[in-house]
Amino acid sequence: MYMDIHSEVLKRVKPSHLEEERIKKFVDQLLSVAKTVSGLDAVIVGSIGKFTWLAGDHDIDLFIMFDSTIEREELERLGLEYGKRIVEELGGRSHVKYAEHPYTHAIIKGFDVDVVPCYRIKYGEKIKSAVDRSPLHLQYVLSYIKPAMVDHIRLLKQFCKGIGVYGSDAKHQGFSGYICELLVLTYGSFDNVIDAVSEWRPPFTINIEKHLGIPPNRFKDQPLVIIDPTDPERNVAAVVNGENFIRFVAAVRSYKAKPSIKFFFPDAKKPLSSREIMVLQKRETKFLALSMKRPDVIDDVLYPQLRRALARLTHLLEHHEFHVLRSFEFAEKDPILVFELEVWSLPAVKNMVGPPIFTEKHTAEFLSKYAKSFVYNHENQWVAETPRKHKTAVSLLSDFLNEKPPALVEKGIPKYIAASISKKVIEHHEFWKLVKKDMALSDYIKKKYFVDYTKKFVQ
Repeated sequence: MYMDIHSEVLKRVKPSHLEEERIKKFVDQLLSVAKTVSGLDAVIVGSIGKFTWLAGDHDIDLFIMFDSTIEREELERLGLEYGKRIVEELGGRSHVKYAEHPYTHAIIKGFDVDVVPCYRIKYGEKIKSAVDRSPLHLQYVLSYIKPAMVDHIRLLKQFCKGIGVYGSDAKHQGFSGYICELLVLTYGSFDNVIDAVSEWRPPFTINIEKHLGIPPNRFKDQPLVIIDPTDPERNVAAVVNGENFIRFVAAVRSYKAKPSIKFFFPDAKKPLSSREIMVLQKRETKFLALSMKRPDVIDDVLYPQLRRALARLTHLLEHHEFHVLRSFEFAEKDPILVFELEVWSLPAVKNMVGPPIFTEKHTAEFLSKYAKSFVYNHENQWVAETPRKHKTAVSLLSDFLNEKPPALVEKGIPKYIAASISKKVIEHHEFWKLVKKDMALSDYIKKKYFVDYTKKFVQ
């Protein structure tokens, strides 16, 4: 059965000979133009450079390698200049994007191309920018990969895509292509990876090159540690969060117990059914949401800011005694922050507990501060009954967000979110109308609340 599934998956994800030839011809042309324009060495990194890409996935990363003596500002300036000229030579359209430093993104002859400047470093040398290791990763994989492993890497990549844990960007916090390549290099085949992963328990560590001298607490509280073969100071899997680690191991165990092609190609997104919506409503909690226009930034900027905003607003609600059961961000289209509350309405008064009655100075200060309130003693402690400013979570959020963006930034909301977040809180029927209208959001909530993958994990 395994071989039948493997064959069927590879029929769908393995590039045809024609596709391979088309990619190779374009890459050769791209490298030639890059050399002519920049006078520097350039490499194609990522899956295209390692020949492990999936059919139709043609994101091409061209890295131009600068000498380490070049100043950072000069690297960025020349990187953009060369990028623009390379794209113009090939008749493409380009614009500047920003990650750790600016780079050129382009569409050339139907291909998505990123032209990225980096420093040329050797094994063991300290990086000067976050992307400097990528050419070393390319060299490492090409040095050790065997032809028979390529299709096994493709199987593992598609498996991770199918179960929803693929992608090391800030959005997905999952398994990168490089992790998939290293796992197959470590275990030898897709089936061997499945057998090995089914035994994983967090924290799990892989040290392919058996680097020595790594402090025991170097990667503390990280569920999966894969020591970078090119840099023992780095965990390749640092971005993999606990949820995706558990999801991956649980899916592997389920696949091993009952193989199915659906792990690789799941059914299309399914919205919440009427019964499932009723189940959520019968929890007798309250769902609130805050929507916004999608800022014009890349996901690696957007998602960290969404999560910081979510954390800030969750803390605000908790601080005012509106207890949050669950909260999450969603940004397939326009981003939305969702809060499920245990408590969303409170009485008009609240107790302010003061100092013990024996502390004369603090007693005087407390009584002065709450002179207009009803103050009483409880178990030798002063207590003042004060009016509650916000009796509902909606009132609190609306008041907090009713500021201009600079003021929201001062209050802890990241700048791109502050500039676009709505002042209106979506609640009651409006929330469920939104869920029914947005199938992607509905599918996301369905998976959050109705897909329990932990049972397989704890077996």
